Amino acid sequence: MMSRILSSERLSVSNVMKKFIIVTLVAFVVMLLAVAVVGSMITGRSLDECFFGACCGVLYVTGMALGFTYKEICVIINIYAQSGLCLLSALWVTWAAIKRFYHQKTELNGLLMAAGVVYGLTYTVGFLRLCQHYAMPMNLAFDLCYQELIQLSKDYHISYNNVNYIIFILLFLVMTIGNMLIVKLLKNSVRKERLCNGGVTTD
Repeated sequence: MMSRILSSERLSVSNVMKKFIIVTLVAFVVMLLAVAVVGSMITGRSLDECFFGACCGVLYVTGMALGFTYKEICVIINIYAQSGLCLLSALWVTWAAIKRFYHQKTELNGLLMAAGVVYGLTYTVGFLRLCQHYAMPMNLAFDLCYQELIQLSKDYHISYNNVNYIIFILLFLVMTIGNMLIVKLLKNSVRKERLCNGGVTTD
């Protein structure tokens, strides 16, 4: 009875944490968009300019509060923090796949575990290569990233702002939230299997 209660409590805390992370990320983007809409109405500038300005403003204020320059905080958050969060969410998928196999050792779950391990390793290698690529003073890392973003905008014939939106907002949200949804699917399937077998669900 006690194990069932503890399992239920762990499940509740885990679900609350996932929902909080997802809601916080989405709400932050919506807030920036609202600020941009108001700024566009007041200044007469385009929504794109105001939204990009709002994003830069948040980074600038955050850097100032923490004692970093604008370039330094951009490198810390956009390059290292965001990629680190993507890596953690991917490793969460790996862990969920391993736990699924642990709960029920079937051929399918073995394949899922192998795929999860490869998935996590892929993210890990990508993160390490990213860190190696920008292993230099932060001002230089910012300048290098800026030049690469400019080149991407030229290669794909889109604006510099849109390249930033795609990489640092859209891609980041898709990867982190997508990984959390994969974890949820894996955990739900484990619970269903254990309930069907008359077991106690654990998270």
